[in-house]
Amino acid sequence: MSFKGNRSQVSRPVSAGIVSISSGELYTLTTCNCEIAVLPVELLFELQSPYFQKNDNTITVHNHQGGYSVFCDGKVEAGRETYTIRNYIERSNQLNGHADYKDYRETLLTKPIVLFTKARKTNQESPRDKAFAVIVNTRHPNIRAEIEKGMNNAITSVWGESYSLQFDFQRVIKQFFSTVNCDTDGEGLTISFEFKVDALFDISYLFGFSKRKAAVNGKVLNLFSANEEKRKKVKMFLDKISEPYIRQSSVPDRRMSLFSMGSIDEEVFNSVPPNMGPRMSLLESSHPPIAEELTS
Repeated sequence: MSFKGNRSQVSRPVSAGIVSISSGELYTLTTCNCEIAVLPVELLFELQSPYFQKNDNTITVHNHQGGYSVFCDGKVEAGRETYTIRNYIERSNQLNGHADYKDYRETLLTKPIVLFTKARKTNQESPRDKAFAVIVNTRHPNIRAEIEKGMNNAITSVWGESYSLQFDFQRVIKQFFSTVNCDTDGEGLTISFEFKVDALFDISYLFGFSKRKAAVNGKVLNLFSANEEKRKKVKMFLDKISEPYIRQSSVPDRRMSLFSMGSIDEEVFNSVPPNMGPRMSLLESSHPPIAEELTS
C-alpha cells in the first residue's frame, strides 16, 4: 500500500534515565542499548546526508536500503530554513484491510522512526523555537514490545469493528526536554492509524468506544553535540542504527511473517556477521550520564 504522505514507496513507566553521548552505557556499536534519541534536526540531516538528500529547500528521504521511516506533516524547520519533506509518511493513516495493516506494522518495526518537534530554552528572556528530531528505535526489544502490545491490544479489544490506535511519545520527550532546561508543546510526537471495516452501523467506533491510545516510554539518549569529537561519535551511532534490517532465522527458507517476528532470535543491531568480534567501542567514557547544553 501507499500510506498517506509524499512517498515513493514505502506501557512501561516513564524512564527517568537520560543518557548523554559522553556516557559509557552504550558499550559497543553492536550491543547499543538505545531506545529513543533526540538531536537537532540540522545535525541529523548533516550526519545522515545519504538518507536525507538536501536540494534547495527540499529534503528527500531515502530509505530503500536502511535509513529511517519519517512520520511528519510534510514540512520541517532546520536552522532558519523551512524544508519540504519528500518520501515521508503522514502521522495519521487509514488502513483498509489486513494487507494495509501488515504493511504498516512492518513499516513501524523494521526501521527507526523519525518524528519532528520543537523546543525552546526556558532560561532565556526571548526563547526561540528550535527543531529537533526524535529517533524511536522500534527494533529495540523494549520499544518493539510496546508497539506490538499496543497493536495487539487494539485488535483483541474489537470484534469485526473499525478502530483507531494512536502511539503517543509526548510524555517521555517532554520529560527529557525538562532535564535540559527546555520546554516543548509536544507537537508532532504522535502517530496513529484507523482500521476501517465495511459495516453499515459501526456504533462502537462512532461513539469512540474503539479508539485506543498507547503511550510509548523509554530511556532517552541525548545526542546534542557541539564539538567535532562528539559529532564523530554521534555519526558512528546513527550509521549503525540506520543499517538495513536483517532478520535471522534457524530455518533458512522461512518466509518473512510479521506475525511471527517475536519468535525469531535476533539482535537489536544484527547486521554484523556472527563471526566478527565487537566493533570499536562507540563511547569510551564510564562517567555517569550528563545532560548536555542545548546548542544555539
